[in-house]
Amino acid sequence: MQALKFLEWARRKDTFCVQDATRILESSESYAKLFLHRLVKRGLVKRVTKNVYTVKHDVWVVASNIVAPCYISFWSAAHYYGFTEQILNTIFVAVPFSKREVEFEGYKIKFVELEEFFGYKKERTGAGSVFIAEQEKLLIDAFLKPNYCGNFDEIIKVYENAKISEEKIVEYLKRVKKQAVVKRVGYLLEKVRGIDISKHFGLDRNYVILNPFEKGWSKVESKWRVKL
Repeated sequence: MQALKFLEWARRKDTFCVQDATRILESSESYAKLFLHRLVKRGLVKRVTKNVYTVKHDVWVVASNIVAPCYISFWSAAHYYGFTEQILNTIFVAVPFSKREVEFEGYKIKFVELEEFFGYKKERTGAGSVFIAEQEKLLIDAFLKPNYCGNFDEIIKVYENAKISEEKIVEYLKRVKKQAVVKRVGYLLEKVRGIDISKHFGLDRNYVILNPFEKGWSKVESKWRVKL
């Protein structure tokens, strides 16, 4: 009976910890650990990582609720929004601190430390709550940490398909305060979507290679100070 009541509570949670179990069971921490261990052995509860448990199966829900705060971004967010056809076995999660990767249900969950930690939302799904980058922030995250976005063609797909608020992306770029990111984002918005945000930014005289995966270039675009 105790296990049934606990599992009924656990189904309403995306993830939970030993301290949660201690409170719900009204028990000692040592008993709660033993109780969870037995449920894990019976396959009724899954241990995600140290002191994080779940009864959920959805990797998006679990990945974005292992630590707080965090949110799914980069190539994984592109997949979540339907911007890429690639099948991913790694979920990239932005965090404002260092965190070791986790394996869950055949997926690797890789935590990417990001100083510019903002611009995400909570989406409620049938499987649970997912913390995900807003589409405007995804455009920026793609150039903050391009190595986690696959390749330049995958970044272009995000720019082609994202729903964009010009006001919001200008606000977010001003918060980031990185000229290289402003130049790349500004150029691609104008080139791919016809959105010109140049009036909102004063650029320095330095040029940046548009494609961060390449070292070479053949021409320059002076308005946004990018090498193509």
